[in-house]
Amino acid sequence: MPVPWQYRGRAISAEDIVFIQQLIREHPGGSRRALSAKLCEAWQWKQSNGAPRDMVCRGLLLMLHRAGEIDLPPVSYLPPNPLAKRQPPAAMWIDNERESG
Repeated sequence: MPVPWQYRGRAISAEDIVFIQQLIREHPGGSRRALSAKLCEAWQWKQSNGAPRDMVCRGLLLMLHRAGEIDLPPVSYLPPNPLAKRQPPAAMWIDNERESG
C-alpha cells in the first residue's frame, strides 16, 4: 500500500491520519498547539536536542487540515502585528524658500 502523505521526511500513513483524527476527537476543547504537543508526545517526535518537534508537527496538522484529511479546531488566538497597524509619520514642514542675498 503506498504512503498517502510525506512530510519533512516522515511518511504519514492512513493509520496515522486515523490516529490524528481520534486524538482530535478525544480532546475537543484542545487548541491547535495543545493537539500538536500531544501528537509529538504520542509519536515520540523529537528534535536532536530532545525538544518536541512542535512547529513541524503544527505544519503537518495544518497541511492535513487544508487537504481535508482532518478537521482542526478554529484558530483561537492571533498575535497582534504592530507593523500592520502603525501610524503614518507626522507631516513635516519643509522650507522651500531660498535665501536671496
